[in-house]
Amino acid sequence: MVQFLGNPGANGELVHMVTLDKTGRKSFGICIVRGEVKDSPNTKTTGIFIKGIVPDSPAHLCGRLKVGDRILSLNGKDVRHSTEQAVIDLIKEADFKIDLEIQTYDKSDDQQQQQAKGDPRSNGYMQAKNKFNQDQMTNNNAGGGQGMGQGMNQGQGMGGMNRQQTMQKRNTTFTASMRQKYSNYADEDDEDTRDMTGRIRTEAGYEIDRASAGNCKLNKMEKDRDKEQEDEFGYTMAKINKRYNMMKDLRRVEVQRDPSKPLGIALAGHKDRQKMACFVAGVDPNGVFASADFKPGDEIVEVNGNVLKNRCHLNASAVFKNVDGDKLVLITSRRKPNDEGMCVKPIKKFPTSSDETKFLFDQFPKARTVQVRKDGFLGIMVIYGKHAEVGNGIFISDLREGSNAELAGVKVGDMLLAVNQDVTLESNYDDATGLLKRAEGNVTMILLTLKSEEAIKADKEAEEKKKEEAKKEEEKPQEPATAEIKPNKKILIEIKVDKKPLGVIVCGGKNNHVKTGCVITHVYPEGAVAADNRLKIFDHICDVNGVPTHVGAMTTLKVHQLFHTTYEKTVTLTVYRADPPELEKFNVDFMKKSGKELGLSLSPNERGCTIADVIQGQYPEIDNKLQRGDIITKFNGDSLEGLTFQVCYALFKGANGKISMEVTRPKPTLRTEAPK
Repeated sequence: MVQFLGNPGANGELVHMVTLDKTGRKSFGICIVRGEVKDSPNTKTTGIFIKGIVPDSPAHLCGRLKVGDRILSLNGKDVRHSTEQAVIDLIKEADFKIDLEIQTYDKSDDQQQQQAKGDPRSNGYMQAKNKFNQDQMTNNNAGGGQGMGQGMNQGQGMGGMNRQQTMQKRNTTFTASMRQKYSNYADEDDEDTRDMTGRIRTEAGYEIDRASAGNCKLNKMEKDRDKEQEDEFGYTMAKINKRYNMMKDLRRVEVQRDPSKPLGIALAGHKDRQKMACFVAGVDPNGVFASADFKPGDEIVEVNGNVLKNRCHLNASAVFKNVDGDKLVLITSRRKPNDEGMCVKPIKKFPTSSDETKFLFDQFPKARTVQVRKDGFLGIMVIYGKHAEVGNGIFISDLREGSNAELAGVKVGDMLLAVNQDVTLESNYDDATGLLKRAEGNVTMILLTLKSEEAIKADKEAEEKKKEEAKKEEEKPQEPATAEIKPNKKILIEIKVDKKPLGVIVCGGKNNHVKTGCVITHVYPEGAVAADNRLKIFDHICDVNGVPTHVGAMTTLKVHQLFHTTYEKTVTLTVYRADPPELEKFNVDFMKKSGKELGLSLSPNERGCTIADVIQGQYPEIDNKLQRGDIITKFNGDSLEGLTFQVCYALFKGANGKISMEVTRPKPTLRTEAPK
C-alpha cells in the first residue's frame, strides 16, 4: 500500500508514505545504510538510505521503493539523525507492518532510458544473473559510479554511463559511508560500520560488548565537541546519546556495590511479548540503588559495558551478579508515565530483608559461619569438585599459611556454601571465584566440614554390618503361634482350633484345574482361620501338620478333606504368600434360560463370589469351565468385589439371556516336592 504526501521539490525530491506488510514472509526485503547526498559542492544531506531491495519481497512488490531512497521516519519516529543499528532495531521491534516516510529524487535521463529498455536494475535491485555479467558491470561503472553490491554508491551507479550529462541536469551526487580497503573516503568522518558482535577491552582494561556505547565511534566534529573524559568502560554522554539517539532522557547512573546489602531492584520485561527489554519494576529503599537516580519504569540499556537492550530481563539478573568490581555504571532511559513498556505495575512494597542463606543450616545442620577480614586477599584457593557425602560443589583446596582465613578456622576440604548473602551451592568455579574477588572488608562465609574418605568408608562398613545383623535376625525362626506372614517367604504358623472347623474353601488336586498347589479362595467368618486373622485369600498352603500338600498326587476330594477334618487343639500350616498374587483370569459366556437356575452355590467376599459348589447338568458351559474354588469377579460387566450375599443373589437370580462372567483362578508355582 502506497500513500503520497507532498509534491516534487525544487531539486526533484518527492516525499511519500509507504506501508509494507510482511504477513506470511520472513522480512520486509529492504537493506539500509547510513549515507549522505551532496546537494551542492558545499552542502550535503545525511540520513538512512535504502541500499538494496530483495526480489519478490514486500518492498519490491509495492513498486514505490528503489535503491537510493532516503527514509525520513519509521512508524512515526524521526530517523533522519539515527544510526543504522537504531533503525534496524526499530524494524525488528515492529510487528508485521511498518510505515515508512520516504524521500526520493528524480531519475536522470539515462536512468529513464535504461528502465524503458527493461533494465533489470529497475525498482532498486539487480537480478542475480547480471551480478556476474562482467561486460555489463564494466559499462555501468564507466562513469566512475559503483556497481550493485558495492555499498550505497549503487544509487549513483544506475546513471553512471553519462555522469557529466546527469550532473549538468541535477547537481546531486549520492555517496555512502563504506568500509573499503582502497576507498578515498575512509576517514574519521565515516559512519561506524564495524562488526558489533563479540567483546572488546577498553583502554582501562575492562571487557565490554562491541555494541556498547563505550565502543561507539565519534567523528572529528563530535570529538571536538565532547570535552568529557571517558570512564573505565569508555562512556561519555556524547557516546551514549549517539548510540541510543532514538531513546528518551538517557542517564548515566553510578553506584558503589556494598557486599553486605542486596542490590534492591526488581526487574520486569516488556508488556509486548514480541519485544524484549529490561525495566526497573521497583527500588528497595534499603538496597544499594535507593540513593541513585533510579525510578520504576526506567529502562536499563547497559551495565558496565554489557548491553541489555533487546535482551530478556531474566538474563539481566545474571549479568548483574557476574559483573566484576564494586562499581556499577548503568545507562538508563527514563520514560514518561503514559509510555507503553513495562509489563507490570510499579512495585512499591518490598519484603523485609531476610537471610537468603538460612535454608543452608536446615539442609546442612553441621554448617558453620566464618568471618574473614580481607586485607587485599583472603588466602584461600577453591576448586569445583565432587564429594561422596554431598555431591558436586565448591571446596577449599588450599590455604596460605598464616592468612586470615587459616586463623579464622577455615580448613582444607571444607565445602563453600555461601559468600556473604550469595549461595554457592549450585555455582560453578567462575561464579564462586568472582564472588570471592568482589568481596571486600569482613567476608562472611558459610562452610561445611566434611568427613574424610576413610571416615566415610568406615561408616559404610558399619552400616553394612548392621544390615547383615538385621537380616540374620529376620532369618531366626519365629514362634509359629504368633509368626507374621511375610510376602514371598515360607512361614510356619500354628492355629488354635479346639475341634472347630477351619472354615476355608481351597482349590487344587490332580483331577482339578489347579494342579500345582493348594490355595485358599474363601475364608468363612465363623471359622478358626478367620478367628486367627492371619491367613488371606490366595495364600498358598504348602503343608498341613508337616505333611506336604502335593496336589499333583492327590484328588480334589482328599485336598478338600484336609481342611474339613476336625483337629483336636491346634493345626500347623506352612504358608507362602505370593506378591503379586499368582492368578489367571478368563471369561465364561452362555445363554441363561428363564426360570432355569445356574446351578452354582456362591460365597461372597472382598474379591468377588467364590464358587462353593457346582451342580452338574445345568449348563454345559459351566460344567466344562468352572469348578469349586473359582472366584467370579464380574457379572455382565458389574464388579462383585465386596458385595453382600443378597445383592449377588439378586444379580444372578434376575439375569436372563446372554450371561458373561469374568472368573479369577489361582495359578500357583509348584513349591512342594512330589512324594517318593
